Amino acid sequence: MKNLPIHLILVTFLFVFPLQTSFGDATKLEQFTPNLAKWESFSSKPFVNSANRAHDPDGVSWISKNAWDAAKWDGSIYDPSKMTKAQFTTAICPGGDTIRGIRELFYKHKPFADNKNPTKAEVDEWHRLAINHLRSLVGYTDPDRFVQKDHCLFQRALWGDERKFTTKWDVTYPGKLGSAAGPCQGSKNAHCGASFLPSPKDQAPYLPENYPACSAGQGSEGVFSAPKSNIPWSIKWSRAFCSALATEGFWGGHVGPWFHREKFGFSFWDSDPKNNNSNAILRAKWSGKLQPNMYKKP
Repeated sequence: MKNLPIHLILVTFLFVFPLQTSFGDATKLEQFTPNLAKWESFSSKPFVNSANRAHDPDGVSWISKNAWDAAKWDGSIYDPSKMTKAQFTTAICPGGDTIRGIRELFYKHKPFADNKNPTKAEVDEWHRLAINHLRSLVGYTDPDRFVQKDHCLFQRALWGDERKFTTKWDVTYPGKLGSAAGPCQGSKNAHCGASFLPSPKDQAPYLPENYPACSAGQGSEGVFSAPKSNIPWSIKWSRAFCSALATEGFWGGHVGPWFHREKFGFSFWDSDPKNNNSNAILRAKWSGKLQPNMYKKP
């Protein structure tokens, strides 16, 4: 897999901390990705001129049974302080799209009621389960190490993408071209839009009914260009993480939040809806308590 450029910036986030709906009852599964997020191409592209059968791991055409078997997890804890960057990357990501143990995790939880048509709420929950699985691979299994979904981080990630890739907000919210707050058209700043925040009135269509407007707090952002728009949902995120891990290792700035931040929010943006092989840019927002790294960098 070709490593593609990734970027990181520390920014001020605007959010509140809602109670988390627990997983287990699909009828109570809470959606965090806004309805206004444009996911139509992510639903259709994986099946255009492709042998992909569904969005579950076994539905991915290019990953063989042997590859999945090689990516099984026997429960071993991987200590990055005792491994080279390459050794640790191979241990966690045996392949660019295969994270160790992720297939077994998927079929244990069966997060998608319909593997051909997962809902946004189901994909959101799958990403929470997957990040916590990553943490278990290095022994982070205490409850205070579990990641949680955060409404404002999901919305902020989408607002940042809308500011970066469209002119939707430019008339109402003028500013300095290419700044963290935008506008962004013509800018080469990968994090343009990172600190953009609409007014409470303009936030309302994105947030749950009667949800309070987002307010300020500290956090970080990672922008990953490695995923593709035609990759099924069960592994679309994997290429972002594995690319960053291969490039930076466990102590890298893009990798650290996947293991140590309390809260997250994702936005996937199709860079070219008319191109079936376009990149699906992942803008990841992280906040909440930053847990200490229990490993000492060699």
